[in-house]
Amino acid sequence: MPQEPEQPDRNAARAAAPFSHVGGVALVQSVQYAVNGMLPVIAIKRFDAGPAQTVLITAAPVTFFALSIFWNSLFARSPLGRYWVLYWLVACLPLGIAAASTTFWHLAVATVVSSIGVGGFHPASGELLKRLYPDYLRGRVYGRMQCVIMVASGGIAYGLGSWLNSDEASFRYFLPVAAVLQAGGVWVLWRLALRTGIEASRFRASGSTGGVLKAAVEPLTHMGEVLRADPVFSRYEAAFMTYGVGWMICAALVPTLASEKLHLDYREIALAVSTGYMISAGLSMIPAGRLLDALGPSRATAIAFLGLTLYPLGLLAAWDLTSLLIVTVLYGVVHAGVSAGWMLGPVALAPSSDKVPQYVSIHATLVGVRGIIFQGAGVMIYQWTGSFVTPMAFAAVSFAVSAWQMSRLGRLQANRSKS
Repeated sequence: MPQEPEQPDRNAARAAAPFSHVGGVALVQSVQYAVNGMLPVIAIKRFDAGPAQTVLITAAPVTFFALSIFWNSLFARSPLGRYWVLYWLVACLPLGIAAASTTFWHLAVATVVSSIGVGGFHPASGELLKRLYPDYLRGRVYGRMQCVIMVASGGIAYGLGSWLNSDEASFRYFLPVAAVLQAGGVWVLWRLALRTGIEASRFRASGSTGGVLKAAVEPLTHMGEVLRADPVFSRYEAAFMTYGVGWMICAALVPTLASEKLHLDYREIALAVSTGYMISAGLSMIPAGRLLDALGPSRATAIAFLGLTLYPLGLLAAWDLTSLLIVTVLYGVVHAGVSAGWMLGPVALAPSSDKVPQYVSIHATLVGVRGIIFQGAGVMIYQWTGSFVTPMAFAAVSFAVSAWQMSRLGRLQANRSKS
């Protein structure tokens, strides 16, 4: 890797940071979101995957968030340039290779391998957010960033769906291109950390000591210690765990609902599921970020959780492309608040900058835990009952309970700040 310049203009680099930051993250995440949204549809329509097989594709990216805590341990011991290269090799390159898939299981293996790397993005991303922007500004910057990322992802997903409609084998072309674009994104993010001086200060603060065995055991030990020692963060995670029950059920069943109940084609599914959500959520991220700056992560997220109770009920009521698109757009507007709280909550609750990667990785790891349990559970309930009603009702209840948990935490924090 090139060495850090001796006298970089760090002030100028920091002033331009939002542009580089948004560009780099967009190249990585927009492409990832769009591709992940279409993979279950490809599995169903191209490789005749059933609900049990489809859940393997939908669950893999969130399930392997459970490895984020181990990625954080590696992050603490690695120069950022080397770390980003490893992240790309694990998370991005396998999806490029998936272009050669000839059976469902080829596609599934590539998805699983790629998903192992997904949790590696969040420790590095969280640290950039904490070190580049002050607390009072972070929500607004993050909102703008997510707006660009998600609108771009929605456009990409619609383009992929339309291309698949005209040529079902087109995934053999766009998956390798996606991997190349993501390589450009990780390079931009590494250069950003290098030019602003974050890389040097981060690595001095974290150090790089400890053997392989210690590195394998320490993350789990430290996760338990942090959750026991920080009751506010622990309650924040408990509320997100309850919310995750509903989110995982919906995420697992939407591709099946759109394909088998509503009989939509590639383009229609891309529009009504991926594009509708990404654009509406993206455009709502700026006000969501401002709301989070004004109310704090807990109270702002509680409002979003409460609004989500209507999402699974709307899915049950959908009967065609237009109705599903309306439900998805409304879901995206509300879920923007959850997305802001998902990333910025752990960033805000971490007691110091050097703790941010650990807090973000713990948060992402617990996403994986609920993904392991509840995506499969939602599909099993659907298969046992032969109906979407029971799993969707269960999802609505979980959203309501999570709103209650998060609102109680918000009141507790408000009372503490007054005393």
